[in-house]
Amino acid sequence: MEVANPFDAPDRAPLATDTLRPRPAPPAVEAYRADPDFQYDRPQARGPSVWALVWDWIRRTLFEPIGRYTTLSFWEAVLVAVAVGALGWVVSRLVGAGGSGVFAERQAAGAAPLLDAEDIAEVDLGARLAAALDGGDLREAVRVRYLLVLQALDAAGALAWRRDKTNRQYVGEVAASRADLAPPFRSVTRAFDAVWYGERPVPTALYAELAPLFDRASP
Repeated sequence: MEVANPFDAPDRAPLATDTLRPRPAPPAVEAYRADPDFQYDRPQARGPSVWALVWDWIRRTLFEPIGRYTTLSFWEAVLVAVAVGALGWVVSRLVGAGGSGVFAERQAAGAAPLLDAEDIAEVDLGARLAAALDGGDLREAVRVRYLLVLQALDAAGALAWRRDKTNRQYVGEVAASRADLAPPFRSVTRAFDAVWYGERPVPTALYAELAPLFDRASP
């Protein structure tokens, strides 16, 4: 038995085309349509950034010609020149900071004047020590006590004092001339460096501990 197709029925009326209306899209769909990231049918060309263009120009203008017209020996010479320049800068900074000797300028506020004398034997360091102790400036007292040790060692011929020498030079001279004084002088030099250049405060108890060091380092 043949089954009839219902759409072939002569009594069924055709659908009216004027009754079809499109349903509005949900608001979420309209939001996606407005978002450029979801507009796949309208791709946007994305070129390189401004920084990429600048770097590409620098590479083509500067680095490529340098690499093309230079050799390995040239770069070795450049590295040597840079190393020498850096070393010279470091040395100039050290010299400009006043060196590391006892007579180097102190950077703290209220720094004491430098001991600017050609002959340390002519300086009345005893009077300076008394003034520092009377004023309660124990850091300055430590400095003067160290100068008194240098003055005594210079008088004994254990070192040759000169205002532009460093403490390390004095330690070497004492070690070569007076082996018996070398250990205490090395200890008192370390203590002086910690107090003076390390900007360490000196309370009364610390000064009392340092005083015997100065006594042992003097001939």
